[in-house]
Amino acid sequence: MEQQQTVLVDGFEVTISNWDRILWPEVDFTKGDLIQYYSLAAPYLLTHLRDRPLTVTRFPQGIQGDSFYQKNCPQHAPDFVETTPVTDSKGEKTINYILVQNRATLVWLANQACIELHPWLSLYTRPQYPDWVIFDLDPAEGCDFDDVREIAFLVRKALDELGLTSYPKLSGATGIHIYVPIQPKYTYDVTSSFVGNIGKILESVYPARVTTERLVKNRIGHVYVDHLQNLLGKTIAAPYSPRPLPHAPISTPVTWEELKTVYPHQFHLGNILSRLETTEDLFAPQLVAGQSLDTALAYLGAPVS
Repeated sequence: MEQQQTVLVDGFEVTISNWDRILWPEVDFTKGDLIQYYSLAAPYLLTHLRDRPLTVTRFPQGIQGDSFYQKNCPQHAPDFVETTPVTDSKGEKTINYILVQNRATLVWLANQACIELHPWLSLYTRPQYPDWVIFDLDPAEGCDFDDVREIAFLVRKALDELGLTSYPKLSGATGIHIYVPIQPKYTYDVTSSFVGNIGKILESVYPARVTTERLVKNRIGHVYVDHLQNLLGKTIAAPYSPRPLPHAPISTPVTWEELKTVYPHQFHLGNILSRLETTEDLFAPQLVAGQSLDTALAYLGAPVS
C-alpha cells in the first residue's frame, strides 16, 4: 500500500508517495533524498530548465528496475505543471512537453522518480533556434576519463582560437559535455554541422584518439565527438541533473581549472548540496553571454543559416 502525504511547496500542494523507496540501492539513496535535492537545488536547476521542453527518464522502482523515457506530460499532472504542445513536422502528432517553471514542478517530478532531466537546447518560444551548442565527448572501449579530459582541452583550444568561450560539465557518467552559449539565430542544422566540423578537424590532427564515427564498433580506443546531440528535439542531461548510476552522480558544471584534476563521479547526491553552498552556478554566465558564430563559421567555410 502506498504511503502518501501532501507537502506545501511555494504555495502549491504536492502529493508525495513512498518517500522511503530506495532509488539507488548501492548507496541507499531514496526518493526522499531526490525530492530534497530537487527542492534545495531548485535555484540552480530552474535556471537551466525554465522555458525548455523537457524529456525525463523515470525509474519507478529504482535504477535497478525498469525505466522509461517520458515526453508527454501525463493527464494527471497537477495544475501548477505548465506544458507546451509541440507538433511534428508532418503535423500528425503533438507531444505535450513539460516546462519546469517552478520548484513545485521539480518536487512533483522527483515524486515521479524522474532521475534524469533532459531539456531542449532551445526555448519553447523559439524552438528552431538553440542558444546552446554542445560538444558531447564520449569515451569508447579502450579509453578512460583521462583520454576524455585530454580531448576536452583540445576542444577548448579550438574554440578559443575561434574566439568562443566554452564551459565544461561532467556528464555524470564517463564523459564530458562542453557548452558554448550562442545567439539564438542559427538553426540546429548549422549548430550540428559546426560541432561536426570541429570534430572532423580534431580527428584529422589526432586520429589516434578522436573519432566522429557513428558506428560504436568502430570507435574502440577513441573519444567520440558527438555532434548529433545538436539536433531539434535531441537532449542531454541538464546541468545539475542526477544520473541513474550506482553512486548517484550529478552532471556537474566545473571550471576549466577543476577539470584538470576532477574524476567522473566526484559529485553525487551525497555531496552536491555542500558544493552548491560554496560554489556559484558556473553555468549562469551563459544566460547573458550568447555569442555570434558568424566569424567561426566563416573561418570553417560553413553556411550561417
